[in-house]
Amino acid sequence: MDWILMLKKIFLGIVQGISEILPISSSGHTLIFSNILNIDTNGLQLLIFLHFGSLVAMIIYYWKDIWNIIVSLCRYLFKKDRTEDTRFYCRLFIYMVIATIPAGIIGLLLSNIIDEYLSNLYFVFSFLIITGIILLINRKLKGEKTLKEMKPLDALGIGCFQCIGVLPGISRSGSTIFGGKVMKLNNEDAAHFSFLLFLPITAGSFLVEVITGFDEIMAYQTFDLISDIIAVIVAGIFTFLSVKYLFKIIKKGKLHYFAFYCFLVGIVGIITCLSIGYGF
Repeated sequence: MDWILMLKKIFLGIVQGISEILPISSSGHTLIFSNILNIDTNGLQLLIFLHFGSLVAMIIYYWKDIWNIIVSLCRYLFKKDRTEDTRFYCRLFIYMVIATIPAGIIGLLLSNIIDEYLSNLYFVFSFLIITGIILLINRKLKGEKTLKEMKPLDALGIGCFQCIGVLPGISRSGSTIFGGKVMKLNNEDAAHFSFLLFLPITAGSFLVEVITGFDEIMAYQTFDLISDIIAVIVAGIFTFLSVKYLFKIIKKGKLHYFAFYCFLVGIVGIITCLSIGYGF
């Protein structure tokens, strides 16, 4: 049994869990470290499974919202309940659907291009620098609108910003929070909606990956599968811890601090790739 490989995958799970929620791009960081640690991601399938660990953690964290949405939809459709709370959660569900559609379409159309070409480390490090720029601009944006005041066009606008988050190195949470601020949402509600959007987009990506890669998944060696499952669990644990930490950062208005980290990693990464002769 390759215990070293298992430890590497567990470390990758930690990286995924921390970077999924923080606005520093989980896809970018997992690609960087999978290259550094020389881990075969099976055509990025391992990274998708690590995202599944984060998805489970986010479902647990946002279970109250998810439950309220499910109950409200049932009450609205079958009991003709038109109370304010019921209508709010039904609208929130509709807005999540609207905001997910653009990124879903882009992801399906460009997934092969992203996997084959844009997963190159030069692109990843360059996109991290762009993430840093987004976070600095985000600091200057002001918004007072709450989720209850959102409109369909706000959701669509946030969804369009989420599209750039499919690029490895562009933070999905950073781009959607930025989109929320552009649509005049306040800091906390922009982050809240951003993290809710993580649920459908990640669930959809995982489902597509399972369907398209089912034969390869079934061909996994037992030890490989066990090590991957452990890594997924670790990713979930660190995702749950990270989301609590990030909301504290958002309340303090310090989200832009991550921009300097993105600049540092991006610039050092590009210089390192050039110095070692890393190719396209």
